Amino acid sequence: MRPPSPARLRRAYTLVELMISVGILAIIGALVMPFFIFTAKSLFHGEQKLLINGDIRDLTNSMTENAREANYALLYRSFYAQTSSGGADVARDENSDGFVTAQDRRAAGQTGDFIVLVYTRNNGIHSTLFYDGVPNNEPANLVEVTRLVAYWVAPNRVQATNPDGSPRRALYVLDTDQFRASAAATSWNTPWGATFPASLGATVSIESLLPPATEAAATNAAYARLVVNDLEGRAEAGLNFVNYGNKSIGVQSRVLHGNRAKRVTNTYNFAITPRG
Repeated sequence: MRPPSPARLRRAYTLVELMISVGILAIIGALVMPFFIFTAKSLFHGEQKLLINGDIRDLTNSMTENAREANYALLYRSFYAQTSSGGADVARDENSDGFVTAQDRRAAGQTGDFIVLVYTRNNGIHSTLFYDGVPNNEPANLVEVTRLVAYWVAPNRVQATNPDGSPRRALYVLDTDQFRASAAATSWNTPWGATFPASLGATVSIESLLPPATEAAATNAAYARLVVNDLEGRAEAGLNFVNYGNKSIGVQSRVLHGNRAKRVTNTYNFAITPRG
């Protein structure tokens, strides 16, 4: 067998040449890799910010539209007994007397995680019945509640925890109008048994028209629609809503997106004022 010619031998790389090539590639990789990492993080951060802005836009539009025609807004500490994002124990039955009544409504300056927008129709409230001395003709019995729209914070029924293991709290919305059989219907029933319109009186109150104060009701897919998938309250005790002078409800939240490696947040401050 003929030995390889010198020309063929010269076509191979020496160990030194390979080491130099690998070193050059390593230097180039070290210089370029931070750029790719920075670009990937920026794209991820931008994507999550867009998702957050979408959540905020949906929430703002929903609350503004619903509050525009509401007669007034009520605020409660929580939909049911749970722990707020700030670690405080909160409940709809704020005074823990076993009954949810008007005394459990949050006063001016107080905070909560459960808003109820109330729509009413006053029947004959300016008529002479107002002054005839008959108890059943007093104003409370002449006011009909035609619709309730509520917003509250509860565990996310789809994903209970964040990637880092922390509880994931979602914002839900309920609109009793979705149980109206048709636009011309004179009354309509809810899954929890309340019938609208409902005349307020000695046995019927706003509180009696609300769904049960339980976790199952708070996350019920039959009427609780998810609006924001992950948020934390920034008001007192880690709650999300504030009663402003019994006239407006302020929203103070942090909306979150992302994963264990990168949590992206945005602060959300907003106020709604019923115009009824």
